[in-house]
Amino acid sequence: MPDTDRLYALSSTYTNPWWSNDTGPGLLIHDAVLAMRWYLSNEREERLAVTGHVSDDGGATWRPLHTGELLADAEQALQHAEQAGGAASRTAALLREAMAAEAASWLDGRIRYVQPDDPAPHRPPRPDLPAWERGGQIWALALSSVPPDAVLAHLAARYASPQPDGPEYLRTGAQHTLSALALANDPTGADVRDLLGALDHLNELTFGFEVGQLRTLAEDAQRNLADHLVSRLPLDAAPTGLTTEHPVQQVTRADIDRLAGPEGMEGLRVGARDALTEALARATGQAAAEDTVGSGGRAAIPGYPRHLPSEQQAAARWRAISPVARRAAEQAMSQLVEAVTTLTEATASGAAVQRDDSARIGLEQLNARHALLMHAMVLADAEAAAVPAAHEAVVAAAQATAARAGSPTEGEAMTEEAGFMARVNTAQDRIAEILTKQQQVTSDALHRLFMYPISSSELHLMRTQLIDDSGLGLDAYNQAYRTLSEASSYLQQLEDGYHPEATPGQVAEARTRVRQAEAEFTDLQLSRTVTLRAVTALDGVAGIAPSSKSAAARAAEIVAQSRERALQGTPLDASRHSRASTDQARQAAHLQSPPSAPGHLR
Repeated sequence: MPDTDRLYALSSTYTNPWWSNDTGPGLLIHDAVLAMRWYLSNEREERLAVTGHVSDDGGATWRPLHTGELLADAEQALQHAEQAGGAASRTAALLREAMAAEAASWLDGRIRYVQPDDPAPHRPPRPDLPAWERGGQIWALALSSVPPDAVLAHLAARYASPQPDGPEYLRTGAQHTLSALALANDPTGADVRDLLGALDHLNELTFGFEVGQLRTLAEDAQRNLADHLVSRLPLDAAPTGLTTEHPVQQVTRADIDRLAGPEGMEGLRVGARDALTEALARATGQAAAEDTVGSGGRAAIPGYPRHLPSEQQAAARWRAISPVARRAAEQAMSQLVEAVTTLTEATASGAAVQRDDSARIGLEQLNARHALLMHAMVLADAEAAAVPAAHEAVVAAAQATAARAGSPTEGEAMTEEAGFMARVNTAQDRIAEILTKQQQVTSDALHRLFMYPISSSELHLMRTQLIDDSGLGLDAYNQAYRTLSEASSYLQQLEDGYHPEATPGQVAEARTRVRQAEAEFTDLQLSRTVTLRAVTALDGVAGIAPSSKSAAARAAEIVAQSRERALQGTPLDASRHSRASTDQARQAAHLQSPPSAPGHLR
């Protein structure tokens, strides 16, 4: 089922800011079914928030992956395997059943959700009907669909005495949420009353969900509706400031009050009006400061410091510039898919099988090595870019120095020289500052991905693990050279007639072996060159201590990452998606490479 041209990069962040590590496990795989099962097994709002990206060109470019699209890809892969018949069809049926069971477990955690800080965490054995409805809403937000019957059957089997109406409440909750999201995605032409009803539904979702990307998805859909409500009336009557209520707010005030109900729900009214006020600010050009273009000026080293999007994408980018790394990754991914499939088949048959995580651990370690090498390559590129940047700074300083007609006096010459040196020193300080920041980014990646303490005496161990364990040691180089020599010699013997019994087919096979040996030897030469360059850059940062962050700083980062994940994953803002795609394409071009999970390097 895997398609090696399509890659799925899943990364996770711990949602508890007091845990020591923000970055959670990740997966880089070419199989949609395994990627979907990994999401269902790892994504838990009270523990881990998972985000996804997908590449259709083997890692050259990436775009955000909504989980609903991943589920659709997995379903399509299973359908193709089922249509193939035979053993592939039977295996696909087992994988579908296993995925349905894992989806039910994921959904059960949402239906019987318990706050992490609950002093007495207790999951009710029999969820009530509102909990079933909430589960449907969450499924629709996360997976853009209604849970299938197979998932509901597994879900009902988990409860000793399930509510008979529970599945219907769950479907209804999912349908209502999908309808509200559809209106938020395309509100053009919809009746204002329907839009207000969708706004009311999304407001309830934002109040009802725990913090995380699901709540952010609902908030962004709500914001999109508010933007549209503002645009439904002419803006020429808009006041110059925000102290006076906009006409569209006056029109919808009664409807918002009606939706809030006679009891109040002040939070709903305030939230909806705040959303309309924000939309008015954007529509009248009074955008928030973060939406405006920052101050101009040429960067000290254009494009740096650079932060790679995720460890998974960093590993994929490395494989684009290291053919040996790409072959090793394809083999490791296929081994993991085969191992998971074998385990699923054995579990379904009831056979006693011991879980073997060697394939998963091997892929995680390979991803970590490749991601670290890509971080180091970015540092090497920054150090190389600093040389022409320093030269340009000297030229710019010379051009900025006032040119005078005739011979300057001694005082004027000294003043001009002092101004010239001040400009050069300022530029050099800025370049050094950028390099220091890039070195810190690389050092953080090193300590994050290479779990052992790094000292000057352990650099050799690090080099050995990054070079030899990646198949790039001297033995591999010599073996590839011998293989090429032997294949070329044998072909030469065949062509010179030393083996008169040889057939044309044998000669053709010998030529094919020579071409393969030449390609592998060339790939090895290229991979070894870039690997040594990256390892050399790592030598300079091994002694730099990693950055330390307070719990408050980690909490702020987690909130920002959660919102970024939701913004990337939702189709509500096409312009934002376009900007993100453009930035990724520009970054990939600059790295001269297309665009992984933390793991121990052994």
